Amino acid sequence: MSHRFDVTQNIWEDLYKGGHKLSYPNDVFVRITHRLLDSSIHPRVLDYGCGSGENLLHLARREFQMTGADISDSALETTRQRLQEADLNAELQLINGATLPFDDASFDVIVAWQVLTYNDWNSLPVILAELDRVLCPGGIFIATMSAPGDFMEQNGKPLHNGLYELQSRGQEGALIMIVQEAQLPDCFPGKAIKTGWFAHEFDGIPSHHWIISYEK
Repeated sequence: MSHRFDVTQNIWEDLYKGGHKLSYPNDVFVRITHRLLDSSIHPRVLDYGCGSGENLLHLARREFQMTGADISDSALETTRQRLQEADLNAELQLINGATLPFDDASFDVIVAWQVLTYNDWNSLPVILAELDRVLCPGGIFIATMSAPGDFMEQNGKPLHNGLYELQSRGQEGALIMIVQEAQLPDCFPGKAIKTGWFAHEFDGIPSHHWIISYEK
């Protein structure tokens, strides 16, 4: 777990330090969160793996009380600057390992958008248990994971049981999971998950993702 985390952390720190940044929130994220979330009912949101903050800023503008967590200090610095420029507020926390620096039941909502894929069958249960720990009873969990056909599968070296080692430039050596739909309940044991998917392809680059949600 520690070695895998260190490799992933170094990859993303290098990418964000080199200027990696998404400029707008994911369109599916906007639609799903608009449908499921109401800031007057579940105001406290953790954006786990917030990256450069595009989704976090979107929810902050909708008046949610936002906390962003990421393994890259450079990503958090970018998010901090964007919050300041937009005159918005959020708490930002650097993640060092699987343990989250938050009390039990700290959040009404947890979103983990396009980050859980960077796990294996040993690390994923540990991280999901931590996320569930900081989610309050009745809280909502929303996440995505890469699905078969995604460009990362095409740029990964197959290992076993849905695991791949990425070969794409800038992410060489990262371990990822790309599971079949029938395996999603195995990723979230004991949870009454709702699932969906979204996909698009442009300029020959396919993007395929599962959507997973549950209420604690």
